[in-house]
Amino acid sequence: MEQDPKADLVKRLKRIEGQTRGVQKMVEDGRDCAEILHQLSAINEAVRSVSVMLAEQYAHECLGATGTRGKSRQAIAAMIDAIARVPR
Repeated sequence: MEQDPKADLVKRLKRIEGQTRGVQKMVEDGRDCAEILHQLSAINEAVRSVSVMLAEQYAHECLGATGTRGKSRQAIAAMIDAIARVPR
C-alpha cells in the first residue's frame, strides 16, 4: 500500500511542532542546557529530513513532467543528491 507523501510530510511537521513545544517547556522549566541543545539538534535534523523529502517530492512531481524521461530522471537524481549533501 503506497503512503500519501503529503500526509507523511504533515505527520512529520506535526511531530516537529510537538518537539518544539517540548523544548519551549524545557526552557521555561529551567532544564539543563545540554538537554535542550540535544533536543534542538534532533529538531534540526528532523527539519532537514522534511526539507529533503519535500524537495524530492517536488522534483518528481514538477520537474519530472518536463523534458525527456531519461534526462529528467538524471536531473532529479542529481538534485536530490545535492540536497542530501547540504551541510548539517
